[in-house]
Amino acid sequence: MNEIKMNPVKSSQIKSVGYDSDNWILYLEFINGIVYEYYRVPIIAYESLLLPTMSVGKYFYLEIKGKYEYKKTDYTVLFNKLHKENIEE
Repeated sequence: MNEIKMNPVKSSQIKSVGYDSDNWILYLEFINGIVYEYYRVPIIAYESLLLPTMSVGKYFYLEIKGKYEYKKTDYTVLFNKLHKENIEE
């Protein structure tokens, strides 16, 4: 797995988002600490989540949820990989 930089977002439900451009995997970290991996997501969807004018939650429910295959991931296993770049900066 590539190292993924998680970017904080302003949302009442989603804490941060990350993207693996080599494998087209979108990572969504929710406020409760659970991370979901969404597969075969185009980069434009990830970039749209980072737009300051976009409601992250609304975009997620309209354009991502139910449209892409996903799995719930054990956040404790991914923590070091997902946040490594943030820690090193």
